[in-house]
Formats: sequence, C-alpha cells, structure tokens
Amino acid sequence: MKKSLRTRLYACLWCLGMFVFLMPEHTNAQGAAPSEHLVFSFPADAVLKMHKVKIVQSAYTEYFEMNSFTSGYAGLQQTPDSSKGSSHTLISSLWDPNTSAGIYSSVAYQASNTYTGRFGGEGDGYQSINPYNWVMNTWYNQVIRAWKSNGQLYVATFMNNLSTNQWFHTVTLAMPAPSNFLGSGNDAFLENWDSNVKWNGAFVRKAFFKDCWNLNTSGVWQKHTSRYFSANAGDSARNGIYDRAFDAGYDSTEDAYYMVHGGSTTPGAGFGTGRTLTLPAQTNQGTAPVITAGVISSVTASYASGITTVNWTNDNTTSPQLSAKVEILDAGGTVLYTQQDTLPQKRSTTFMATLSAGSYTARVTVRDIFNNLSAAVTGSFTVSGRGTDTTFYKFKNAYSNLYLGVKDSSTANSATISQYAGSNSYNLQWYASTQSNGSIVLINRRSGKALDLPGSAQTAGTHPIQYTVTNGTNQQWNLVVATGSTFLIQSNMSNHYVLDDSASSTLQGTGIILYAASGTSGSANQQWYQESVSSGLSSLSGAAVSAALMPAPPVTASVLQVFPNPAVNVVNITCKKMNAKMWIWFYDVPGRVVKRVAVTGSPMQVDISSLLPGTYFVKYGNETVTFVKE
Repeated sequence: MKKSLRTRLYACLWCLGMFVFLMPEHTNAQGAAPSEHLVFSFPADAVLKMHKVKIVQSAYTEYFEMNSFTSGYAGLQQTPDSSKGSSHTLISSLWDPNTSAGIYSSVAYQASNTYTGRFGGEGDGYQSINPYNWVMNTWYNQVIRAWKSNGQLYVATFMNNLSTNQWFHTVTLAMPAPSNFLGSGNDAFLENWDSNVKWNGAFVRKAFFKDCWNLNTSGVWQKHTSRYFSANAGDSARNGIYDRAFDAGYDSTEDAYYMVHGGSTTPGAGFGTGRTLTLPAQTNQGTAPVITAGVISSVTASYASGITTVNWTNDNTTSPQLSAKVEILDAGGTVLYTQQDTLPQKRSTTFMATLSAGSYTARVTVRDIFNNLSAAVTGSFTVSGRGTDTTFYKFKNAYSNLYLGVKDSSTANSATISQYAGSNSYNLQWYASTQSNGSIVLINRRSGKALDLPGSAQTAGTHPIQYTVTNGTNQQWNLVVATGSTFLIQSNMSNHYVLDDSASSTLQGTGIILYAASGTSGSANQQWYQESVSSGLSSLSGAAVSAALMPAPPVTASVLQVFPNPAVNVVNITCKKMNAKMWIWFYDVPGRVVKRVAVTGSPMQVDISSLLPGTYFVKYGNETVTFVKE
C-alpha cells in the first residue's frame, strides 16, 4: 500500500536534511502548488521498473518522482539545500518493514559521492541523495532493479542520461525479503513541498513522462494496462490560491504524458470541476523497450602466492551490470574455477587456489539489469615456478590434543589418516587449496597428496586416506565453525559427515574416521583447532580465547546485517540484539579467523582496511553473513 501524502512529504523533507513543520493550516495566504500523480496499473509483480522524465520548468522545493514501488520511491529534486554537492539531486529511499519491531532497511552499496542516512517521521528508513546535477530539457531514464539473496530483498537505482547515454548506479538498498518484489503499480509524482513565499506555488513546474515499463518476475516486459492523473484533494488549506493550479494530459508531439502545477496553470476542459483525469495509452511505446545489452570493455588477471586476481571494466554507455560470472581456464580451455555474484558494482574478484606453472585465461561474462547476457571477454596470465602457496597448517583434535597426519608418514596412495603428537614433521602439515564452490582440498605437505574418501564412500566409520589430488567432491572439505575457536572438518559429500577421533581415543596412531556430527557444533572429539605452521600459534588464537570472552548464555543474533557490501575500508554491523560480552568473528574462505572485535553496540563500525581483497564471513551468535572486501 502506498504511503499517504503526508508520510511521503515527511520522507522527502528528511532526504533534504531539513525538516519543515507541516501545519494543517498555513498563515501564508498564497500556498503551495498542489501535489499531483500519474498512476499506472500493471498486471503483475515486477523485478524492474523503468520510466523516463524530461523536466521543462522547475523551481526550488520541487520533487519529480519517477518510480514508486513497494516500500520505496526514487526521482529528481530541486532543493535550496546544496550541502550534498548540488541543488539538482537524485534521490532513492526505502522504508523499514517494521521500525518499532527492529526490522530495518539498510544500505548495501552507495556510489562514492552518494550520501546515505536514516530518515524519520511518518515513515522511517534509509535515504540516499546524489548530487546528480540533472538539467532541464533533457530526457532521463530511471531503472529500479530488485533481486533476492540470503533472505534479503535488494533494490538498486540506476540513472541514464539519454543525451550522453551514460548510466550511473547511485545506491542499492535492502530489507528482509517480503513475499513480493517491487509490486505491480507505479506512480509519478510532482510535489512542491514548501509553501514558503520564496518557493511556493507562484512558480510553474512541469515535466513530461513516457515509456513506463515493468519487467515481471518471469522476465517478460509489460506495459501499463490503464493510467490516470490525480491532483490531491483535501489540501486546499495548504495550497491556498493555487489549489486548482494543476493540469495534465497526453502530448502527441512528445509522445509523453505531462504534469504541470503552480503559477497561472488551470485544469483542462476534461477535468470539469474534478481533480482526476483518465489518460490514453502512449501511442508509440511499442511492445517492449529497445535495450542495448551490457558490454565488457576489458579483463585483466594476475597470480601471486596462491591468489588469482581478476579485474574488469564495463562500457557505461551500455546497460549496467547486474551479475558477473568469472571463470579461470587452463591452457587447454578447461574451466578450473568459477565464481558468480549478483553485485552490480563488483568489478574485481579473487580466487584463493594454487595454480601450477603454465598459461591461464580469466573469462568474464556479465548479465545486465535487463537480463541480457554480454559477450564473454578474456584476459590471459602466466604462473611461473611451482605456484605453491607456502602457508601450511596443522589440525589438533580438541579432545585428544593430537594432530591430523598420514599413518607412518607414508607418501603412498591409500595410506590412512591417523592422529599423532605435535611436532614439526611435514606429515602433520596441510595446505588448504580453495575450490570454486568455497570448499577446500587439504594437501599433505610431505606426500603432496589430498585427504580423500576412498571410492567416494561416505558411510559412518569410513577411514579417510590420502590420494593423488583430483579436486573431486570426495576430496573436498568444509571448515565449519563449531565454537569460537574450533572447527568441524566436514566432507563436501552429500552426507556432510565430519572427521572424528574414533571412540574419543587419546592414543597416538588411532585411525580417524568419518562420522555424523553430534549436533550443530559436534562433540569434542570432532572439533579441531587450526594452527599456523609458521608461528606455531593457532590462527584462531584458541589458547588465548578464554571462557570469559565467549557468550554465556548463547545469544540469537536476530537479523545480522553487514553493509556496504562490497566494502573497501569499513563495514557497518547491525543486529537487533547486541551483547557487550560477545565477540564478532571474521573468517576467510578456508575458515581461518582473520579478525575479531568486541561488540560496542548496534550499529557499530569495523575497520577492515587490513584485510586482503576477497570473500569473508562475519559470525555473531548463531548467525553468519558473507561480505566482499574490495
């Protein structure tokens, strides 16, 4: 349901950082130009809304809304407040689903010059303001694009200057995902939000609107089935002498609808004494919009110390990126690793996996906001020498305090895996090779062979072995956080059983088995500390993490949010329930703790400038959120 005029007016005023008391009656005898709407009806829920505007007359304190959608709106403003860098701004806002219940909207991404912040009043949420510097007598095309991921609805705002064809992504806002996306209807809106005599209804404001489209959830373009104009009724006290200074219609020369208010404007004959007008279909709208598919301009890639970095640029005069697929291919053209993310702003990614010496290709394909697939573009790179990362780790069982190793230090295929007392033996050291699906292959330093489930067996009691590296599913493992300082080493096979110190033995040489995890955290004989060989200290600081640092009792996080995402130097962390006795943990893809911070409140800021670019996991209480460090 759309917000009331008063609600929307409050929200717009907060977007400007200037709150004007809205009185039921104004002492100013002249008044404001009447608020007016173009309302469009569509047959189905949409993942995308698109609408064009050309502003031909304007004045301060004027809002030209281009798109209205479930829980939000976006458009252009002319404001006397230029503190954000311009008086001609681009705004987009998203209301909270339920502020009083602690269910908030959030900011997932903002352009470098876009301001974001909370607004309040009769409609709380997040706002964005960009000093877009729009100009009159120029057509602009605005697109609102939505998608769902990890229980969130993301809503991105894009602007296209049709005189230059330049696209601009100003912000992505988010909220807990509702059952729908953007809703079916749309609404363009003219509002003179201040009746101050300096900027009141004496000034004429006029804009043309055309090519209003929905892209439904099945990916089908839809035109509006009906449309009408309405000037708000019941605002005569606010509008004063300008209460009927409005008009609207269809202009065949522009092939567009127009709205105008203020000054000496009077309603056309079609209004009679009323304030509404049914409008005809746009003559030349066509059956689908004319779209130029996204184009990738360049791709570059490099490799160092087990990390492949891929960067790409897009042609900003073509349709903007919604998602990107990045692949690493060997010299024979075989795809080794793949990543795919729905992040419109993403232009770089990393693969944490060891590559042997040779020639490789990075291949990038982009799907644009209109669901068109770009042509793939490639960039070649070379790996010299062994290409092996020199970082190795040991895994110590939390119950026995013995370490994961190959039986009798064997280098042969099919040698079984056992536990031994700690030493500097290469037999106890493992390298974690990250796979494209986020799992790891554990490669023994002495033998160069991988921890393996023989014949892909995954029944309880199976004895793991070492075998020549194939990177197959039976060699893939996940480090699953068990406690604040230990992991379960979980098979990536369908049963997802874990490595287990059989019968909780404390004897050296005891064979390790595969077994079902005991609960979500496993039992002590299934929990493992991960220790860095170079320092001899746990990468999780297991010995240093005392019980006083851990929660007692456990806390449910209740909608953990990390933003912006991706982030460069700082992330904001919010959660309905924050306990000052808790810690927030940051893990890399192989599952190593790379940072921890004490809770200071909600929201709180965390400096991540020391982290390498890549994907990380933030864990608080029982909840985990993924974010990307650029």
